[in-house]
Amino acid sequence: MSAYVRAKERKWLIRMKQFEEFRKGAGEGDKKRDEGLPVPKEIARYVDLAYDNKDSKWNLLDVYCPKERRGLLPVIVSVHGGGWVYGDKEVYQFYCMELAKEGFAVVNFSYRLAPEYKFPAALEDINAVMEWVFEHGAEYGMDLENIFFVGDSAGAHLASLYIGICTKPEYAKKYDFKIPEGLKPKAAALNCGVYDFYEELRNEGSNVRGLAEAIFEEKKRKEQLELFQPVNVVTK
Repeated sequence: MSAYVRAKERKWLIRMKQFEEFRKGAGEGDKKRDEGLPVPKEIARYVDLAYDNKDSKWNLLDVYCPKERRGLLPVIVSVHGGGWVYGDKEVYQFYCMELAKEGFAVVNFSYRLAPEYKFPAALEDINAVMEWVFEHGAEYGMDLENIFFVGDSAGAHLASLYIGICTKPEYAKKYDFKIPEGLKPKAAALNCGVYDFYEELRNEGSNVRGLAEAIFEEKKRKEQLELFQPVNVVTK
């Protein structure tokens, strides 16, 4: 093994330790935030539903909706945050249940994280979630003509990319998957997302610097970085 390879492996081990420490700290903070929060009595919960078979740990979703409802419910699909390397549906369950109280069917899901899974694994999972929604939505009273996305931080970034896939055919062709027929997102609420990754890479104070190695495949980093730019896929 060359000195270069050994140095590279050491660097990666250090980076993995940093990810693990970040995940531990963030997880402890989120558990403390949610400690003692009750499940709203008016909300029906359908939890740990498998939406794909790529990964039995990550490919799970929950559906929350009002117990009492009339007719079909508009749908909110929530994409959680966590810097592309942390988080799951449990971290956003109480937020999503609050949305459901307003008369929505809310889909809250986990997706595969970097660095264990490289881009575009998370987008593949979002698409698998939407395939599940179109296949099973009627069972939960979902109005598939009224689908909205919400995303926080990295989730806002991923949601914006996926909406780009839904609305810009030339961008969609760059991925191996196809969106469900009939999927037309109505709107999105995006909070604290990164929409110009290049700008973040140029900013010495940015928290996303150093994440490129974790997110992208080394040999495909340049072309994948181009796909990672929400500002490039915005349409009218």
